[in-house]
Amino acid sequence: SNPETVSTDYDTSNRLYFEPLTVEDVMSIIRIERPNGIIVQFGGQTPLKLAEPLEAELKRNPIPAANGNGNVRIWGTSPAS
Repeated sequence: SNPETVSTDYDTSNRLYFEPLTVEDVMSIIRIERPNGIIVQFGGQTPLKLAEPLEAELKRNPIPAANGNGNVRIWGTSPAS
């Protein structure tokens, strides 16, 4: 999505991060937000390159989801696919 559109459409997102897309930066945001799950399939090669290392990091260092239903995990198609 266009960041300007997302930043003014509160039905799309209630937070917007302008961070580099590295495993470390994404994990930092996950630790803060503790979402139920994350989707890494939008945006071409960047999410594809992040998906496997991100999944491995979440397995090594699980983060409890804020809703109390298990740990944060990657939703959708497995990164191995």
